[in-house]
Amino acid sequence: MTENEQIFWNRVLELAQSQLKQATYEFFVSDAKLIKVDNQVATIYLDRMKELFWEKNLKSVILTAGFEIFDAEIAVDYIFDEDLANQNDLNTPETANTAPSKTSSLLPEVQSDLNPKYTFDNFVQGDENRWAVAASIAVANTPGTTYNPLFIWGGPGLGKTHLLNAIGNSVLKDNPHARIRYITAENFINEFVSHIRLDTMDELKEKFRNLDVLLIDDIQSLAKKTLSGTQEEFFNTFNALHDNNKQIVLTSDRTPDHLNDLEERLVTRFKWGLTVNITPPDFETRVAILTNKIQEYSYDFPQDTIEYLAGQFDSNVRDLEGALKDISLVANFKNVDRITVDIAAEAIRARKQDSPKMTIIPIEDIQSQVGKFYGVTVKEIKATKRTQDIVLARQVAMYLAREMTDNSLPKIGKEFGGRDHSTVLHAYNKIKNMIAQDDSLRIEIETIKNKIK
Repeated sequence: MTENEQIFWNRVLELAQSQLKQATYEFFVSDAKLIKVDNQVATIYLDRMKELFWEKNLKSVILTAGFEIFDAEIAVDYIFDEDLANQNDLNTPETANTAPSKTSSLLPEVQSDLNPKYTFDNFVQGDENRWAVAASIAVANTPGTTYNPLFIWGGPGLGKTHLLNAIGNSVLKDNPHARIRYITAENFINEFVSHIRLDTMDELKEKFRNLDVLLIDDIQSLAKKTLSGTQEEFFNTFNALHDNNKQIVLTSDRTPDHLNDLEERLVTRFKWGLTVNITPPDFETRVAILTNKIQEYSYDFPQDTIEYLAGQFDSNVRDLEGALKDISLVANFKNVDRITVDIAAEAIRARKQDSPKMTIIPIEDIQSQVGKFYGVTVKEIKATKRTQDIVLARQVAMYLAREMTDNSLPKIGKEFGGRDHSTVLHAYNKIKNMIAQDDSLRIEIETIKNKIK
C-alpha cells in the first residue's frame, strides 16, 4: 500500500468511526481492508454480508476521503473471500478462520456435535436479540480475536442454543478443518466424571484444550458447590484456550455476576470479553418467527391466524414451535389445508390449559373488577384520559387480560378503546416489572384476580 493509500484509508476509518456507534463500527468496519486505489477506484476487502451496510452508509465517507486525499471522486469495488482465493498476489491479511492451524492439522478430528439446522440465515432477528446476533456473527467471522469470551444470557427458549450452533456452523463453513465442540455444561460435567473414573484425564485435556472454538451451553449447570473439581478443570481449559486466542462462547440463564456458586476466578474470566442479553421476543418478532417457521409445514396460515398465535405465547420461541406441531397434528387429523384461528385455538387448547393464562374470562369482567378496586369506571379505562389512577387501572386491566385470557394482543387492544398491540405489551411489561419490585401492588393484583375468578 502506498503512502497516499494508507492516508486515504486512515481517513475513511476516522470518518466512519466519528459517524457510527462504537459497536456498529467494530462489527461492520474494523475488519475491512483496503487492497488498493487504482484509476480512482478503491478496492476494499470485506465480508460479503456487510456489503449492503457499506453501500448504504459509507459511500459518502469514501467520497469525502477521496476528495481530501486524491482530489478526485473515488468509486468503490468490494472484494470477498471467494475472490481472494484466485488472487494470490494480493497482500492482504487472512481472517482468523480461513485456514486451519498447523496444530489443528496434526490432531485427530473432533466430533463437533453441532446441529446443522441452526444457522444465522434462519435465525429471526428482533430488537431483543440484535446485539447478541451481531456479536455472534462477529465472533464467527474472526474467532478468537473479536469478543473472547462471548457470554450470552437470557431465559429458556430465546435462541441461545441456536446462536451457539450458528457460530459453529459458520466457522466450519469457512474452515472445514476447524476443531469445534458444542457441549452443554451438564455433559461437560459427565465427561469429566467419566474420565476421572477411568483415570483418563489426559485424554479429556487433549480433547478440550486443543480446540479452535469451544461452545458451552447452560454454563450455570457448572455452578454447583459439589463440583469444585469440574470447575478447576474448566478453569484450566478456559485458560489454555484463551491464552492461545481460541474462541470461547458461553450461554447462561443469568448474568455472570449471578452465578452464585461459581468460583470468583471463573466469573471474572467470563467477563473478560462481551456479555450480551436476549429477552423474550416482542409481538412483531414472534410474527416473524412464525412466518419463518410455517415454511416447514404444508399448510396455509392466514395472517390473522399467525397474529393470533403470536399473541398466545410471549415467553419463548419453543412454545411457538410446539404450538405449530400441535396444529399440524390436528390439521392432519381433520384433513384440512388452511389453518383458521378456530383450528389453531382448538389445537393449542391443551397446551394453553397447562398454563395459568388459559381461563375463559371476558375482558369486560376484568375491566369491571379492576375499575371497582381502583374507583374508576370501565368507560374511563377504555378512554384516553391519563390521570395517574386511571393509567394504573388501565395498565393493570391490560396486564390481567394478558395473564388470564387467551386473547391476542391486538384483540386486547381493541377491547381497550382500539389501542395498538404495542400499547398492551408495554402495559403488560410495565406491570410485570412493577410487581417484581412492589409487594403491595402484587397483593392488590392477586386480590383482584381472586375476585375475577
